[in-house]
Amino acid sequence: MDTALIKKIETEKKFATAVYKNFMSLRYGMDPCCLVDMESAVIKKELCDWYELENEYKEMTSKDLRTCTTSNNNQSVVWTTADIEALVKRLDVLETATLEDEKDLNYVHDQPVTSTTWTIIHNLNKKPSVRLEDLLKNDIIGEIDYTDNNTVTIQFAIPVAGSAYLN
Repeated sequence: MDTALIKKIETEKKFATAVYKNFMSLRYGMDPCCLVDMESAVIKKELCDWYELENEYKEMTSKDLRTCTTSNNNQSVVWTTADIEALVKRLDVLETATLEDEKDLNYVHDQPVTSTTWTIIHNLNKKPSVRLEDLLKNDIIGEIDYTDNNTVTIQFAIPVAGSAYLN
C-alpha cells in the first residue's frame, strides 16, 4: 500500500477517535482513559485534506482551472483559477509551519503548600481551560478568575495543595 494513503487513513482514524471521545465526554460525562488532543487531531486532519487538495490541483490542467461552481441552498459560489492558486499558496505556508507552530500551548502548575488562593502565572498569552487536582490526584473545584491572558487566580473554600493543568 502507498505510504501516503496509510498516513491519511491513520490521520482520519485518529481524528474520528478524538471526535468520538469528545462526544462521549460531552454527552455522557465519560472521560477518556487517556488524554486526547482534539485540536492536534483537527489540525492534522485539515493538513491531510489540504495535501489531498494539493494533489488534485497538481493533476488538473490549466483549462480545467478556469471556473468551478458549487451550490448550496439556492446560492452558488464560483471558484476561479486565482482563488485556487491563492489556496495553494496558503497550503505552502502551512507546509512550512514548524511543529511548534501546530502545538497548542499548555502549562502545569504544582502547588505543594496548602492555600485557599493559588496565583498562577502561565505566560500562555490566552485564557486557558483549567483542570485541578489535589495531591491524591482527585479532581477538585475552585473559583477561577482570569486576571489577564497570562495570569489565573483560583480561590478554594478550604486550603488545598495539588496541581493545575492549563491548556
